Amino acid sequence: MARIRTTKPEFWTSAQIAECSPISRLLFIGMWNFCDDHGLHPASVKRLKMEVFPSDTLDDAAIQNMVDELESAKLLHSYSVNGDHYWQVTGWAKHQKIEKPTYRHPLPQDDQEQQNSPTPRRVVADKSPPPRPRNGMESKGSKPLSGKPDALAVLDYLNTQAGRNYKPVKANLSLIAARLSEASIDECRAVIDAKVAEWQHDPKMAGYLRPETLFGAVKFAGYLGQLGACSGPNKKEWL
Repeated sequence: MARIRTTKPEFWTSAQIAECSPISRLLFIGMWNFCDDHGLHPASVKRLKMEVFPSDTLDDAAIQNMVDELESAKLLHSYSVNGDHYWQVTGWAKHQKIEKPTYRHPLPQDDQEQQNSPTPRRVVADKSPPPRPRNGMESKGSKPLSGKPDALAVLDYLNTQAGRNYKPVKANLSLIAARLSEASIDECRAVIDAKVAEWQHDPKMAGYLRPETLFGAVKFAGYLGQLGACSGPNKKEWL
C-alpha cells in the first residue's frame, strides 16, 4: 500500500541529487511512496516500473539504468537477506519522520543489531489482518491461517502488484499453498507479475486478478508454462 512521504525544499538543491538525471530523480521520489517505513523496497525493476511509471513505455533496462544512477550517487544501497534482494534509501531517517512505523522487509545485515534492541521494531505484513479480539471470545469472522507464511507472502504480493485487498482467509491461502507444493514462491510471483502486466489495463481481464483464477490448479499450470525459461527457480527478476 502506498504511503504519504515528505519532500524537503533542500532536496532540489542537493549536490547529491543534482548528479542524477531528472527522470531518475522522479523515480527516486516516487519510490518513497512504496518503501516500507524503514526506507526499504524489494529490488524488482518490474515492480518499481508498475508502481511509479504504470502508464509509460519505459522498459526494464531503462528502470535499471535509473536505479544504477541512484546507487552511483549513493542515494540507494542494494543488499540481500536470505537470498532476497532489496534497495535501501540512504538517509531515510534524516528526511522522513514516521509516526507509528511498521515494517515489511528485513534490514541489511549491518543493521540487524537494531532487531535485538530492548524495544525491537514492529514488523508486519503489508496487508496484515487486524488483531484478534481481546474479550476472551473467538471472532466469528474469517480467521487467517497463520501456519502458511509463504502463502501469505504470495497473497500480499498479489495485493501489492494488482492493487487489491484479498484477505488471508482459508479459501485464499489454501489455494495458494497447494500451488506452493508444486512451484516455488518465485514462480508464483512470476505468474502474478506476468498476469498483472497482461491484464491490469483491460477492464474485463483485470477482474481475473484474483486468487481463484491465478492459483487454480489447471490455470496456474498453464500460466506457469507460458513463462517458459523465465520461470526457473534460479531466476531472480521477480524477487
